Amino acid sequence: MVNEIQQFLWVIYPYVALTIFILGLVLRYDRDPWGWTSKSSQILERRMLMWGSIMFHWAFIFVFIGHIMGLLIPISFYESLGIDFASYHIIAFYGGAAAGIISIAGLFVLLARRLINRKVKATSGVDDYFTLSLLLFVMVSGLLNTLGFTLLVGEYDYRSTVGVYIRSLISFRPDVAIISGSPASYQLHTLLGLLFFASIPFTRLVHIFSLPLPYLWRSNIVYRSISKKE
Repeated sequence: MVNEIQQFLWVIYPYVALTIFILGLVLRYDRDPWGWTSKSSQILERRMLMWGSIMFHWAFIFVFIGHIMGLLIPISFYESLGIDFASYHIIAFYGGAAAGIISIAGLFVLLARRLINRKVKATSGVDDYFTLSLLLFVMVSGLLNTLGFTLLVGEYDYRSTVGVYIRSLISFRPDVAIISGSPASYQLHTLLGLLFFASIPFTRLVHIFSLPLPYLWRSNIVYRSISKKE
């Protein structure tokens, strides 16, 4: 039986979060197009920003791809390719652990930069610390599942529970029973992930959807210096 708390956590809360995510992006782009930016503070400090940003962003790309592979692609697809659970788990464990550790290390660098650099700290707002802290919680909870749960409890195929739930959520037929039966740590990571999506329209995270893709095919810009005539 599905109780009221489970109904709220796995039916009401997810759709509220996703609605805020979609409508929030539309409204922010419509009302604050010039604020649709990452608000770079590179001019204030470059070295820590470079290392933290490189570690976080590149590793996060692999984390994102890993979530797509595990949550949106059914197990049957991998089985049709001859990839069994053991093979998939090796890829997910080592690849996910490496990407998670590097990404979290990058977040620590970025957070430390805002705390110890006086210029950056003076220009940092609540949204900056909230964004970094939320990302840190989401990434740490995911890494604890990848490393901690596997090493302390044992191998767990989240694709058969969390993955099924996510796909049922997308098809508007949320399978509350299957997600409620998954380990608490995986449930927490899922809830934090939904909060992450709901927060995107209100933070600098909107720049995720502002990738400068035209730069890939545009012509090079040629700069020429103009010398003053005496």
